[in-house]
Amino acid sequence: MKFATLAALMTLSATAAFAEPECTAPAEGAAAPVWEAIKAFEDEGGVVRSFKINDGNCNEIYGSLNGTNMEVFFDPTTGEELGRIDA
Repeated sequence: MKFATLAALMTLSATAAFAEPECTAPAEGAAAPVWEAIKAFEDEGGVVRSFKINDGNCNEIYGSLNGTNMEVFFDPTTGEELGRIDA
Protein backbone atom coordinates (compact mmCIF):
# COMPACT_ATOMS: atom_id res chain seq x y z
CA MET A 1 0.00 0.00 0.00
CA LYS A 2 2.80 2.43 0.89
CA PHE A 3 4.57 1.59 -2.38
CA ALA A 4 1.47 2.43 -4.44
CA THR A 5 1.08 5.76 -2.66
CA LEU A 6 4.74 6.60 -3.14
CA ALA A 7 4.59 5.66 -6.83
CA ALA A 8 1.52 7.86 -7.33
CA LEU A 9 3.19 10.83 -5.63
CA MET A 10 6.34 10.43 -7.72
CA THR A 11 4.28 10.32 -10.91
CA LEU A 12 2.41 13.49 -9.99
CA SER A 13 5.56 15.38 -9.08
CA ALA A 14 7.31 14.33 -12.29
CA THR A 15 4.34 15.48 -14.35
CA ALA A 16 4.32 18.88 -12.67
CA ALA A 17 8.06 19.30 -13.16
CA PHE A 18 7.78 18.84 -16.93
CA ALA A 19 4.63 20.90 -17.50
CA GLU A 20 4.92 23.72 -19.99
CA PRO A 21 4.55 27.22 -18.53
CA GLU A 22 1.49 29.37 -19.10
CA CYS A 23 1.83 32.95 -20.38
CA THR A 24 -0.51 35.86 -20.84
CA ALA A 25 -0.81 36.91 -24.45
CA PRO A 26 0.81 40.33 -24.88
CA ALA A 27 -1.29 43.40 -25.59
CA GLU A 28 -1.14 44.58 -29.17
CA GLY A 29 2.23 46.17 -29.79
CA ALA A 30 3.65 45.03 -26.43
CA ALA A 31 5.29 41.77 -27.53
CA ALA A 32 9.04 41.37 -27.08
CA PRO A 33 10.82 40.78 -30.39
CA VAL A 34 11.08 37.04 -31.03
CA TRP A 35 14.54 37.39 -32.53
CA GLU A 36 15.88 38.47 -29.11
CA ALA A 37 14.89 35.13 -27.55
CA ILE A 38 16.36 33.23 -30.48
CA LYS A 39 19.59 35.27 -30.34
CA ALA A 40 19.94 34.72 -26.57
CA PHE A 41 19.74 30.94 -27.09
CA GLU A 42 22.18 31.05 -30.01
CA ASP A 43 24.61 33.22 -28.01
CA GLU A 44 24.82 30.35 -25.49
CA GLY A 45 25.88 28.06 -28.33
CA GLY A 46 22.41 26.69 -29.01
CA VAL A 47 21.11 25.73 -32.44
CA VAL A 48 17.48 26.67 -33.15
CA ARG A 49 15.51 24.20 -35.27
CA SER A 50 12.09 25.85 -35.02
CA PHE A 51 9.99 28.36 -33.13
CA LYS A 52 6.31 28.56 -32.25
CA ILE A 53 3.80 30.13 -29.89
CA ASN A 54 2.57 27.21 -27.78
CA ASP A 55 -0.96 26.54 -26.52
CA GLY A 56 -0.10 28.39 -23.29
CA ASN A 57 0.71 31.61 -25.23
CA CYS A 58 4.46 31.33 -24.53
CA ASN A 59 7.16 31.65 -27.17
CA GLU A 60 8.82 28.26 -27.58
CA ILE A 61 12.10 27.37 -29.25
CA TYR A 62 12.97 23.83 -30.29
CA GLY A 63 16.70 23.39 -30.52
CA SER A 64 19.82 21.77 -29.15
CA LEU A 65 22.58 22.86 -26.82
CA ASN A 66 25.72 20.84 -26.13
CA GLY A 67 24.20 17.81 -27.88
CA THR A 68 20.96 17.91 -25.87
CA ASN A 69 17.65 18.50 -27.65
CA MET A 70 15.42 20.85 -25.70
CA GLU A 71 12.41 23.10 -25.66
CA VAL A 72 13.00 26.61 -24.28
CA PHE A 73 10.08 28.80 -23.16
CA PHE A 74 10.01 32.61 -23.15
CA ASP A 75 7.49 35.14 -21.88
CA PRO A 76 6.04 36.85 -24.98
CA THR A 77 5.80 40.28 -23.30
CA THR A 78 9.14 40.54 -21.48
CA GLY A 79 11.25 38.06 -23.46
CA GLU A 80 12.37 36.50 -20.16
CA GLU A 81 13.29 32.80 -20.29
CA LEU A 82 10.78 30.79 -18.26
CA GLY A 83 12.26 27.32 -18.41
CA ARG A 84 13.73 24.45 -20.40
CA ILE A 85 12.70 20.87 -20.97
CA ASP A 86 15.04 18.24 -22.39
CA ALA A 87 13.32 16.75 -25.39
